[in-house]
Amino acid sequence: MASVGWIDFSSEHRDKVRTVIDLLKKQGVVDELGIGVIRDSFADRMFPGVSTIQTRAKYFTLTALLVHDFERQPDRRKEKQSLEKYFGHWEKWCRIQLAHRYGDQGEARGIIGISFGDRKDRDVQRPPSSIYWNGLRTFGIIRTRLSLAEFSRARSGRRSLRAVLEGTDYEKGDDLDADVDGAARVRVPPLDDDYWENLSITLTVAEAEFLRHQITASVPHSLLGQLLLDEHATRQLLKLGRNAKFGDFAALPFIQSLKRGELRLVVRHARDFWTILEGAHIHYNRILQTRFGTEQGIAKCEERWEEWKNDLEDFDWSAWNTDFVWQLVERHGSYVKPATRRFVNKWISEARRGVPDLARCDELGIDQERANKTTRARLRPNAKDEQVKGWVGLSELDYRLPQVRTLVEDIHRGESGEADPDVGR
Repeated sequence: MASVGWIDFSSEHRDKVRTVIDLLKKQGVVDELGIGVIRDSFADRMFPGVSTIQTRAKYFTLTALLVHDFERQPDRRKEKQSLEKYFGHWEKWCRIQLAHRYGDQGEARGIIGISFGDRKDRDVQRPPSSIYWNGLRTFGIIRTRLSLAEFSRARSGRRSLRAVLEGTDYEKGDDLDADVDGAARVRVPPLDDDYWENLSITLTVAEAEFLRHQITASVPHSLLGQLLLDEHATRQLLKLGRNAKFGDFAALPFIQSLKRGELRLVVRHARDFWTILEGAHIHYNRILQTRFGTEQGIAKCEERWEEWKNDLEDFDWSAWNTDFVWQLVERHGSYVKPATRRFVNKWISEARRGVPDLARCDELGIDQERANKTTRARLRPNAKDEQVKGWVGLSELDYRLPQVRTLVEDIHRGESGEADPDVGR
């Protein structure tokens, strides 16, 4: 049985590795050709603070409220119970309350850990606080540069958690609720008196308004910020089906009217990047089916390959700029392996020529999978024990659009009073 290991340099790195492991558990998302880091750079620019394992907007406010409540406790109680243990108890309590309310509908409603029901002896490995922490920082709800584990450990050092909450990264403040610039370190929405007794997965009006304000104030120039700043944009997004592709989203009228030209370029290049690189993934599967698959599998790949080539004939190469992609990746501090960069550049060159050289396409796909997967490459030399039953690797790049749609819908329904807490929508 294969296992994954890493050198634990920091809790930040550990969280990133756990996120990757979570993604690998989902069928069909294994990144065989190594373009995920480029996809994530596009997603970070368009939808900062959002991740693919987030489920509902409620967990942003729930996590912030738990941090806030922990810090309001007397010091003597906090000395006996760390923030980490506090999370462990109260996140489990929230999960049990939500499980009681929604029962069998809990999984469909995005309740994290619902499969554990009301069990107290077991819980998820990645609790909501871990999944949503980066978003809480990105949206200015919790103002800190620390990872969740570092933030939690700060309580045990000479500098208390209160000092972390009160001060900047360099100075200690004096006010329990405010930073040195007068801004609260942990921001939370106002709550109704029966909030905890009637806990639901939907947002209250106050929570929805709070989240919209925090996101639009913190990342106004992102696509997520623009979606929440413009009611017409919000409605256009929500009219899309839940299974809409990113290309459908990119064609919405509000995208064409974005005032920030750079953001329009990002959206267009994100859409076109997959238009081009989809061919590489089709051809990769074509090779796999030829070597290890079935006649039916080969026929499906051949059909999809021809459709892709036909679509490519209408591609507007005059609007495409490969350098723009690499500049975006570098601005977001991402690292692309040299082999992957070469592969992407060469595949784009082949696509621009209409992919006339199939042998060259074979070579590019095989070399890239071997460079990316090394000893686990299916197309390694002399591989004889592989079996391929269906599609392998990425089949679509959605850039976290499904999670963004849910986030925006939760906020919209909460603000408008359309949210039904009893059904979770």
